[in-house]
Parts: sequence; C-alpha cells; structure tokens
Amino acid sequence: MFLKKIQKGWKELKSEVIDSGRCVYCGACGAFCSNIKFDVDSETPYDDGSCEEMNTCREGYGTCYNLCPKTGIDHFPLALLDKWVFGKKHDKILGHYDRIISVKATEKAKQKIGTPEAGVISALLAVSMETGAIDSALVNKADNQFRPVPYIAQSPQELTLSTGYKPSQAPTLSILGDAINKENANIAVVGTPCQIQALRKIQNHPRFDFEAYDLVSLAISTFCFGTFQNQKLQEVLDTFGVDPISISKVEKDLSNFHLTFSNGSQQKAVPLNILYDNTIREACFACSDYSGSFADISVGEVGSNEEWTTCILRTKKGNEIFELALEQGFINTKELDKDLKQDVVNMTRSKIEIVEIEDIEIHSPEIKSFWVRSTHIAEAYRPGNFVVLWLPDIDFLPMSVSQVNGDLLEITVQKIGEGTSALFDMNIGDTIGIRGPYGNSWNYEDTSNILIVGGGMGIAAISTVIEPLKKNKKNVFVAIGAKDQASLIFEERLKNLIPDTLCTTDDGSTGRKCYVTDPIDDLIKENNIDLILTCGPEIMMKRVFEIAQNNKVKLQASLERKMKCGVGLCGSCCIGEENNICVCKEGPIFTTEQLKTFPQFGSYQK
Repeated sequence: MFLKKIQKGWKELKSEVIDSGRCVYCGACGAFCSNIKFDVDSETPYDDGSCEEMNTCREGYGTCYNLCPKTGIDHFPLALLDKWVFGKKHDKILGHYDRIISVKATEKAKQKIGTPEAGVISALLAVSMETGAIDSALVNKADNQFRPVPYIAQSPQELTLSTGYKPSQAPTLSILGDAINKENANIAVVGTPCQIQALRKIQNHPRFDFEAYDLVSLAISTFCFGTFQNQKLQEVLDTFGVDPISISKVEKDLSNFHLTFSNGSQQKAVPLNILYDNTIREACFACSDYSGSFADISVGEVGSNEEWTTCILRTKKGNEIFELALEQGFINTKELDKDLKQDVVNMTRSKIEIVEIEDIEIHSPEIKSFWVRSTHIAEAYRPGNFVVLWLPDIDFLPMSVSQVNGDLLEITVQKIGEGTSALFDMNIGDTIGIRGPYGNSWNYEDTSNILIVGGGMGIAAISTVIEPLKKNKKNVFVAIGAKDQASLIFEERLKNLIPDTLCTTDDGSTGRKCYVTDPIDDLIKENNIDLILTCGPEIMMKRVFEIAQNNKVKLQASLERKMKCGVGLCGSCCIGEENNICVCKEGPIFTTEQLKTFPQFGSYQK
C-alpha cells in the first residue's frame, strides 16, 4: 500500500482536520508553505488569505493537506509507517527497538550547553553538534507566558532555552522548511510522538519530492500521554493562583501525578487529573503512540528512577548518536529495573490488537452489544476488569466486558458522545482496536451472602461475576435498575441465572417503580447480606454505600473515570485526597475503607 497524492488543499484541511478537532498542532501543514501561519493563543493553523482557492497550490494537490498526519492514510496507518521507517512491520512489544536503558546527562554536557537544567535530549543534541553529526536542531523554547514556540538551534549553547518540560505543544515542524532554506544539511527534530509521525510522513511521502528525506538525519521523540491547550491551561492555572507570566519552571511528578509550577522560591502543585479533564487537546484522546515509536531515539520519565531518564534506541542512527554521547562523556547509563522496564512495555501502542466486529446485538436505539474475538484478553479476563477500545482519530473508550464466551468478548455500549456514536455507526466486519484487560477484580472471599446492585450501564459490569459466585457456592441476590424498560439491559439473562432478580425502573415501565437503591435496606436485612458489589451511576453507588455503612455491611464499588493510558502511568484518572490514586491500576474496584477516603466519590458524571 502506498499513499497517493490527493487533490485537496487548505479548505479541506480546515474542514476535515482543524475544525473537527483532529489537529495535533504539529506544524506539518506549514512546513513548506509560507501562506499558513500559526495562532499561538488558539493553537491552530490559519491561512493568510492566499489559500481560498484549492487550485492555487500545486494544481490543487495542496502540500498542507497531503503532509498532514491526519489525512490520506486509512484507519490504521502505523503499520505502513513502520514499513517506511524500519523496512518492515514491527514484531516486538515496543515497536522496533534495539535497547531500553536509563540515562542521565553528565556535568560535562551541562557545562557545554551552559545550564544545570540540561537533560538527556539536550546532551544528545549537543554531542551531535560538537561532532558534526547534525548542524541544527528544531526545538522549543518558552515565550513570556510559558507557551512553547519553535526555533532552530545551531550550537550547544543555543540549546539552553529548550531545556525543561513544557506542558503544551508547539508547531515545531512549521520551521522545517526554514531550516532547509538556511542550508542546514543534517537536521535533528525533537517532538512528540504525533510530530514524529508527521515528520516520517513528510520524509517518506512517495508523491512529494521534498529534501526532508535526506536532510533530516535524527528524530528524537518524547514520551507523551497528551499535551495541554494553552488557553485552557491558563484558565486552570488561574484557579490555582498561578500566573503564567511568572512561571520559571515546570516539573512533572509521576510518583504523585502532579505538575509543579515554580516561580523562584514559590511552588504550586496542580493534579494531572484536573489538567486532563479540563485542558487536554481533543486530538490526544485518539492517539495510540505514547512512546514515539517512529523516532530514532525515544526519551521519557517512565521506567527510570528520579534524576534518570529512559531512552529507547530504535534505529542504527539512534544507536550511533547514543554511543557517541557515551564515548564523549555527555551521558551516564544504567540498566532499567525489571519492574520499571515493564512500565515502559505497558504504555506502548503495540498492546493494541486490531479486531473485527463479529456480531452486533441491538438492545435499544441507544444501547448495543459488540462481539469481538481476542484469545489473550479472554484468557486473562477476570470479572471486574475492563478493556479499552480504540477508534482511530476519534477516541479511546474504557469499557466493561459484559460476557465472555470462549475467546469472544461482548462489550455493551450506550451512545452518549462522539466516540460511542462513531462506534454505533460501525457494522459487522468493521475493525477496531482493543487492549487489556486492565484493573483489579471483585474479591468475594470470606463472604457467604452477596448482593449485587447494578444501575443503568453498570449492569454490564456486574453481569460477569454472577456465574463465578455461584460456582463458589455463594448465595447471590441481584437488584438492577434503570430509568425505563429500554435502558434495563440483561433482565432476561440475569433472571436465567438468578430467578429472583429484582428489577426496578424509574417510570415503572417494567419491574418495580422505584429507584434501585430503595429496596436495598430490606434486601440486606432479609437475606443477611455480608457483601455488596455495585456498579452504576456514581450518585447511585454513593447511596448504596451509605446504606451499607448504616447496616455495617462491606461493599465494593466499580468506579469510572476518564482514562488515557490504562496502566497507571499518565495520572488522568486519579482520585483521592491527594489526587494520586489511579482508578485504572488500583481500581476500578474499591472497598468501603478506600471509598471513605475519596472526597470525589459520588460526584462523577459522564
């Protein structure tokens, strides 16, 4: 498969990518077009008025449209890029790689660059410049409001401004053409995974003869779980009393899942889950590459201890630069701890399995079950685990498994947003991505009489635990509820398992007319319940929790939050007093004692 030159231009790019929220602000559209500018406030490309007519650019084959990483490729472009960059599809856990190692910049490197803040990326670039391996690097510096802006560094000393973490994105590739025009012949590009994907598309597009293929000689990617939009970020910082103009340094603390903003001696920690909920770029939710799979070298914090950085060496060029830095004394190295290396493995995109939708069951206009086949997920699944569905260019969707039949998985979905709406438009035979299973499972040891309470779509999450409970000779009682009969899923299925299943609806269209929480107190007392398992709207679970507390009954609740990585690395789903407990890793199931310490419990809404 090869990309074809597409006869589209700026107008189509704007409507299909920018206005639809798919733009990643990588800068590729403006790399070779002076008509395209970039608004640092809104973080979007715009044209200077010269692009109104499609045929004004390359006979209608717009450079901007054809080089955008979000156009011209089918739903699963990563295998094609693998072939272009590495000559074959990847067959290893982290994509193609040769080595993973912990690295630290030496004092020699910091002195050469001119700042104690210089890190591993700066050290690799500096030694490359010193030895002539590169003559320039596309990097970012912070403006007077701590917003990243791209610039061309041509000496180790010019790298000084690029040091330090910046939480937002800059259109780095927009200055690639400038670097080439300045007669740089060995250019390095530092970017996020999506920017490196865009670079590789520019370098390898078979229908555009750009010099970027030969003149860009090194690509370094940062690890990334998403970037934050500047305007939204500033709004959040205002609520924490942080003035962007006064920021001197930003540090990421992945042990406590905070960003710390410093202004001289003053520091303010902002929880990452608040930033993800309010400021993350829309397109980031559809990205599946967290570790820069198409770079020569990938660099990030995950997997290494404090003051050390993880490097993934992927190509011959990457290995050469790394060995050069080691020989010249610009970096120190040590092996990764086995468990920490597994963290790096867990975050990689290759955990995604592309599967075919084999069957679809329609429960109501708003609820469907999708059947997909995955042997390894089916074998590893335990009741209470969840999976993550991937809809390319749209979203990641954490989902409960409502049934396992051999190696077939049933995933039941309610249409409530863009991602689930797109899933509803899919048909049998279409393909989606899936990864997992993730999270913990229900624990029912040392109990005898168990009450299962499901509300709305939470019924799907509790349905798989009933058969294991019966096999373990537990006395099982079930109460399920929804707003109406159309929303009450699996009524017949559950009654086949537990004939006395109590069904409720808010409007009385089936079962008892009441909330599912109303009969819980009586069920506890009548059946001597010693454990409650519950999943549903959080306000419902909070009420079940209160009833259980009043009756001194243990409870486990399955919580839901927005999730990015699914393995406890990004911090997007954190809860707790310190916002440092990952629902995806330490949950989604939490006990009574844990729930008591969560001030957010009961307030979450989709």
